[in-house]
Amino acid sequence: MPGFNKKYFPLTTVLTVILTNPLFSQLPDFAKISNLHQGDSLNISYLIAHGVKTASGKTICWFPVDSLPEKRMNEIADMINTGIKAAEKFIHAPLPWQAHSTTEPYTFYFRLDSFVSHASGSGFVSIPFWRIKNDKAPWLHEAIHEMLNTKTLGWFNPAIKEEEWSKNMPLWLFEGLPDYISQKVSQLENLPRFDVFSKSNSFNVDSLFTSDIKSEKGVYILSFIGTKGVMPELSSKDRSLYAPAFYHGSCSFVQYIATHYDFKIFLDAISSFGEEHAIIEKRTGKPLAILKKEWLSKLKPGTD
Repeated sequence: MPGFNKKYFPLTTVLTVILTNPLFSQLPDFAKISNLHQGDSLNISYLIAHGVKTASGKTICWFPVDSLPEKRMNEIADMINTGIKAAEKFIHAPLPWQAHSTTEPYTFYFRLDSFVSHASGSGFVSIPFWRIKNDKAPWLHEAIHEMLNTKTLGWFNPAIKEEEWSKNMPLWLFEGLPDYISQKVSQLENLPRFDVFSKSNSFNVDSLFTSDIKSEKGVYILSFIGTKGVMPELSSKDRSLYAPAFYHGSCSFVQYIATHYDFKIFLDAISSFGEEHAIIEKRTGKPLAILKKEWLSKLKPGTD
């Protein structure tokens, strides 16, 4: 997910053929989607009207028509269902603050248009079809974004002004935590996991980060890990130059704190709008700046 999207797009006018289709009743209420991206309403509407719906337990998947054999679609839906159930178990769901009820399925739209995979904040996820077809989709990472969304909306709240969001949102936490959980769950359940930034199946996020951070932009990227604020380049045409180190580093930092302190700290933090860093510091007994120094020290070869 390319950070949270604070640009809200009006509902696109949908073709009459879509609106009159019996499946129209299955459309999300786009007017209420907090993280609606450009192209979502039109392409999701088209997929529902002309695609194939496959369900498995806690999962509903929409595929383009004639895109995959039925057997393969069922396999994908079963895999996602396994991941979602395991992730809920990992975080001990249901939790009182979760916006998405554990009794409701998560919906995945595998679309033919070109875009960056993202969660909606409303129980559904959009992923390019080519990614799921080729086993290169961050499907669990995006599902966990939905799983960690709070009833109070938090940073998803449209009432949050752009300036406040950019300055104060701890994006490293909101991206690093889903990455960490998806990595742990994939290992526990032996699920396929593709890292979109290294274009590999590597689980060694520490190694990926130490390699990424050697770039000339490393110091700048590191300044956004463990601190408040959203790196503007993550939503720019230069995203590919900044995202790998930021995502890998954020996950690595979360992993360090979860391993050396307590994973539950993060569930308390991410559900406490505006107090995320204060919760982490209180529960660890250390300022984030100190925790960050500890983490970076552990990453250096030869350190214990």
